[in-house]
Amino acid sequence: MFFLFWDASALAQRYAPEIGQQTVNALFTAVPRAQMITTVLSYSETCGALVRKRNGGALDGATFSVARSALRAEVIDDPDFGVLAVEFGDILGGIDLIDRHNLNSADASILVSFLSFAQAQPAATFCIVAADQRLLRAAQAEGLRTLNPELLAPADVPAFLAAL
Repeated sequence: MFFLFWDASALAQRYAPEIGQQTVNALFTAVPRAQMITTVLSYSETCGALVRKRNGGALDGATFSVARSALRAEVIDDPDFGVLAVEFGDILGGIDLIDRHNLNSADASILVSFLSFAQAQPAATFCIVAADQRLLRAAQAEGLRTLNPELLAPADVPAFLAAL
């Protein structure tokens, strides 16, 4: 079994027009929600990304409202979509990742949370979905598989998932 760890840099592509949106949508179609995981911090960052897109004119008010509602429905309100807490220990543990990989504190804390979850499930395969290159490099260095939806064609999603 595999799980997809969603970073805000990719999750936001589901709800606003961006490069990679079609691939993200293909992943949401192909993968059961019970195999999708994010953190409460990534959820919050995705909300912030949508606000910035509205404020910058990329989303009008109505589209923004629909996007925020869809985000909440698919992530927070869906009991199958896993939402991890970012604990005090994740934040402190992230300092080592900041030093090793030059991450910001939020990304380091999120990565620690994902790695802790993965360690508790040694028989599963995990892939972090992100468009943030620094986070992707750090995740690879820490032993996670990675996917940048901006670099994978939607038609290649089934083959990518089959290889996990």
